[in-house]
Amino acid sequence: MGDPKGYTVTSELPGDRPPDSDATLFGFTFDGDVPPEPPRYLVKHLLPVEGVAMLGGQSGAGKTFTAVDLAVSLAIGEPFFGRRVVERVGTLILAAEGAGTLSGRIEAARQARADGKRLPIAWMGAVPNLADPDEVKALQAKIRAVDARMQATFGVRLGLIVIDTLAAAFAMKDENDAAEAQQALRHMRSLGEPLGALVMPVHHYGKSEETGLRGSSAYRGGADAILSVLADRNQVTGEVTTRSLNLAKTRYGEEGPIAAFSLRFIQLGTDEDGDPFGACVLDPALDQPPPSTRKAPQKDPLPIVALKGAFDEVMLTHSRDVKVRGQGATVQAITVEELRTEFRRRYATGETDGEKAAATIRQALKRALTACPKHGFLTAAWDGEEWLWKA
Repeated sequence: MGDPKGYTVTSELPGDRPPDSDATLFGFTFDGDVPPEPPRYLVKHLLPVEGVAMLGGQSGAGKTFTAVDLAVSLAIGEPFFGRRVVERVGTLILAAEGAGTLSGRIEAARQARADGKRLPIAWMGAVPNLADPDEVKALQAKIRAVDARMQATFGVRLGLIVIDTLAAAFAMKDENDAAEAQQALRHMRSLGEPLGALVMPVHHYGKSEETGLRGSSAYRGGADAILSVLADRNQVTGEVTTRSLNLAKTRYGEEGPIAAFSLRFIQLGTDEDGDPFGACVLDPALDQPPPSTRKAPQKDPLPIVALKGAFDEVMLTHSRDVKVRGQGATVQAITVEELRTEFRRRYATGETDGEKAAATIRQALKRALTACPKHGFLTAAWDGEEWLWKA
């Protein structure tokens, strides 16, 4: 029928649509078609139940110790760094390097956290080249067998596959090549997807922590989550301090620091010489702010540095008890005039012209006196003198 404006109005029935219209929209989702669902976690607000989550960090920071601690948390169902374990699962570690240390590390973690009970944790030392599709396919059958063993023995599924390390397990021609990185991510997903397991490759950071994961940026782009193990390492002595775990990437929530941790030695026995041997376990410091959130103390500006040094020096010879403004509280103080010579000696200007240097120093002292209440000092004038004392 027509309308008053002269347009023709038709009412389209489902049968009137082009026969292939729905087929052309296959794969598209429109707003309102699918209700939102909460993310599925293995560790709440930290690790997804499946996909690829990378564990990165500097050499010696404690990446493998962290992976072992995670495996124990998942096995016993206890929190990992204070985050709830949603489901008890078993862990398989593909130890392309350091396989010989795993027995001791897992035993130490069992004694520290699981009363020495056997746990659904397995590892494999002779890891094939995971860059080879045929090797990956052959490994899938072995992984299914590990899953079946864990379900029969411990009553839990295989939920985490750790690859330690990415570089050792994948024979890559160029770590910086995006195509190779994307292929590695696809192969890792193919290991976990048949079981609905999370795959966690351990990977080194670059020369400094600011560079993030070594190699192609595709690793970060393709990962569902990234745990970052950071530390302060003295490259000369090998000393490592200030270890911390951080969530460097997640698709589901807030990223940032989690907690500091330290390593504690657990003795497992003695050798033929009677010397103790053992391995380290993680001790998270959940009651302390993570190192990356601790604000470093701000450095004093140079005028304040000079003022503080001059004040301490002059107080040794000129301090006396005075009443603030002649009638207030009694404080130990000096006059600004008494401070001036020592301040001038301590404040370096770099000026070669004497007059300019003197003017610069006068302005510096003026700025320091103006700012001194923010730095623990007070000033006031009375009886013809300007006084300075500690607040």
